[in-house]
Formats: sequence, C-alpha cells, structure tokens
Amino acid sequence: MDEITKLNQHLESMTKEISYAYEELSLIYDVSIRMGSVLDADRLPIEVINKAINILDVRCGFLLLFDEQRSEIVVKGARGFSLEILDKFKGEYLPNNGLAGECVRKKQPIVRQIKEKNEKNDIAETILGIENIMCIPMIYKDEPIGVIVLGDKVSGEPFYTPDTKLVFALATMTSTMVQNARLYSQLQNMFLSAISSLSSAIDEKDSYTLGHSNRVTTYAVELGKRMNLSEEKLGILQLAAILHDVGKIGVPEEILKKPGKLTNEEWADIKQHPDKGVHIVEPMVETKGTMAAFGINLVNPKEHIKDIIVGIKYHHERFDGHGYPAGLTNTNIPLISRIIAVADAYDAMTSKRSYRDALSEEMAIEELKKNAGQQHDPEIVELFIKIRQEEQKEQD
Repeated sequence: MDEITKLNQHLESMTKEISYAYEELSLIYDVSIRMGSVLDADRLPIEVINKAINILDVRCGFLLLFDEQRSEIVVKGARGFSLEILDKFKGEYLPNNGLAGECVRKKQPIVRQIKEKNEKNDIAETILGIENIMCIPMIYKDEPIGVIVLGDKVSGEPFYTPDTKLVFALATMTSTMVQNARLYSQLQNMFLSAISSLSSAIDEKDSYTLGHSNRVTTYAVELGKRMNLSEEKLGILQLAAILHDVGKIGVPEEILKKPGKLTNEEWADIKQHPDKGVHIVEPMVETKGTMAAFGINLVNPKEHIKDIIVGIKYHHERFDGHGYPAGLTNTNIPLISRIIAVADAYDAMTSKRSYRDALSEEMAIEELKKNAGQQHDPEIVELFIKIRQEEQKEQD
C-alpha cells in the first residue's frame, strides 16, 4: 500500500472521528439548551426517548425507569409502538429479566442483532419484527436508574459503536435531569402539602369553615381548566385559591365564630383579611429563591408571586365596584380574583355557618345567577353553573 493511500485512509478515519465528535458535542449542547430546564418527571422521559430516536433515526424505542423502591422497572416514555404492545411490557422487565435486566446488571450498553425470533429472554419475543436492538443504561452516581431501548434503524443498518457512544452520552446527561425532575416533584408536593396544612390551620379557627379553602381551590382550578388557562396560570390560581383566606389568621376567633350580626367594627376587622393575607405572603417576593427552594418553578419569578398576591388581595371585589378593599369594577378585577370569588361564594353558601344553615345546591345556583353582573363576573358564573350541572348529571 503506497504512502498516499495510507494518508487518504488516515484522513478518512480522522474525518469520521471528527464527525462523530461534532455529533456528540452538538447533542450535548442541544440537550443542555432544550431539556436542561425540563422538570416535569412525566414529560422528561418522553423528551429523552424522542431525542434518542431522532438522533439515530430508528424505527422505535422506549425508556424504562426504576420505581422509587427499585422493585421494578417500568415504561415511562415510548414511540413507535401500539398500546397493545406496550401493555405487554408491564412486569416484563424486572431487574433480572431480558436484555434490559442484563444492561442494568452490567451497567454497560448492549447491542444485539436478533436473527432467531425464538430466542429466549429477549424483547424480540414481545416486539415482533425488530432485528437490531440497543440497550443503554442510565447511570446516576454509579447506580442504574433506567434503560434506553432502541430498535431498528430506518436505513436497515446495524448499530455501530459511534451510535452506542452517542446514546450513552445522552443517557449520562439525562440521568441527572431525571433525578432532578423527581426531586423537584417531591419538593413541590412537600411545598403544596405545607401550604395546604397552613390553610387547614386557618380553617380550624372556625369549625364551620373547615375544609373551605381546599374546596374553593378545587372549584377554582376546575374553572381555570375549562377556561384553558396555561399550566403556569393554573399553578398560580391553585396557590392563590388555597391561600385566599390566609389573612383570617389575624382575625380574632370570637369574630369568626360569632353567631349573630357583626358590629361595624367587627365587620371592618373581617374586611381587613385580604390585606392581612397580602402582608403574610408578600415577603416571598423579596426572599430570593424561596419558591425555587421548594421546587416551585411556576412562581419562581417575582411577577408570578405578585400574581398570587393579587389573587388574594382582590377576591372580595365586586363586579359592580361595591366590593373591597379597592372598589375595582368589571374586568379591572384580576381574572384569578374573579375566579376565586365565584368559587368562594358558592362554597360559603353551601356550607353551614354559625349564623345560618347551608343553602341547597339549587338555592346557591339561583343566588349566583341573581348576582351575576353585580357581585360576580357573569361569564364565570355561567361556566361554573354549567360545570355543576354536568357533575350533577354524572352523579344521577
């Protein structure tokens, strides 16, 4: 072989290596930019498997993750399969079973070309038609947390070493992201539980309103969903609703539980609870990273925390301008406050209070209709009534 031929082969080899290195660097950059901020534990596996399928141009694939107890490994994201085939995966990949189990035990990629369709302990038994299979372990702190499984390139070629390296780089990067997403979900649940406990503690001050904040939150979020609010806005609405009466912690119990008519002074005290609520929640705006520390990305920016405060402050405004504390009118009242106001009024009417019995569903609905356009946003009232009627039909 002459010197020129050797140089050409060497140049071709170097070109391939540079091409593979470029692909890997491009992947790392793309993943860090596009997926680095994904903290949804359900969405992230789907994003990962889509990325793996796209970069190798394969026909199908799925991602398996261990559950929290590491007792089983289950499908969390898949593409290219029917629901019937996915159902067959359930219980198929325990840590000691099949190629995925072998991949987990060895903590190494496994590439196999299936020639005999009757090979045992193989995913080819379940996924008919696949001839080339790649299993890549997802490792976090030297412990496997899942497996990326890919089947058949569209080109018909087998999987090569550069393919394995590329997907292994993806698996390595996203393993940390998956763990962060799980931690985020846990912290978010802890935060919401803490907020719910605070809300319940406030409701406990008055046995007649026990559970009120949780019910108002349920009604308000359902309204928000029907109004097609974004996930971000729904998160803000949820927190504003559950905290809407937090200011009542500063109202004396004897006033909250008084069976008779309130005096002017007592009523003035009650009317201060929205502003008192604002004073309680307001420090979140100035405390850098408070919400992020609890895993709440929906309200991490200051403006989102301010939206929660606005929802709390104005939930007793009236559509006709005769509410409090600012006397806002019509759509000048923030949407979140208008939603909470309807949910709050309905639950107040259908709950027994120290000074009256609970109204029936029919009476409460009629009262909402009567006050639409005066106390409440008529469009929100109409939608709320529609939701209640649909729920009643389902119960009947």
